[in-house]
Amino acid sequence: MKLKFNLLAGAVIVGGLSLSAWAQPDAVQPAAQTTKVPAKELAAKATVSDSWDSIKDYTYGKRDAFAASLERMAGILEVEVREMNAKVTGLTESAAKERDNTNKEFAEAHTYLKSLLADLRTGTADTWDNAKEKVARSWDSVQAAYEKVKASPTS
Repeated sequence: MKLKFNLLAGAVIVGGLSLSAWAQPDAVQPAAQTTKVPAKELAAKATVSDSWDSIKDYTYGKRDAFAASLERMAGILEVEVREMNAKVTGLTESAAKERDNTNKEFAEAHTYLKSLLADLRTGTADTWDNAKEKVARSWDSVQAAYEKVKASPTS
């Protein structure tokens, strides 16, 4: 029994460390400078509740689960952006500038979402609905920025 607990505790710690990589100040970093966690591996660690539709109706009492799900969802997108950027080759100056701009937009949207999630976690039941609405709009912005990165030039 003790062995099972130690293994579980170790898995939780390792999982938490790998997910904490998305919380770094520079949201989008060159792949060579970051710990590489494949998006598929990160997605495998996501839970069933990790979709907007499954968490959008969470109440104040489930705010930690709500924030944790969004952190995982945003983390998956961030890892995918890093993986896409690692594959970029031979861009013209204008294409490189476009790609940089889309990466910057994603990083800013991601950073703003993280700040809203921190506020949401420390908020009160009275501020829950307003905070959750701000997070919802921010999540939409993160997804839109992610789609722009996907559509930007890669070669």
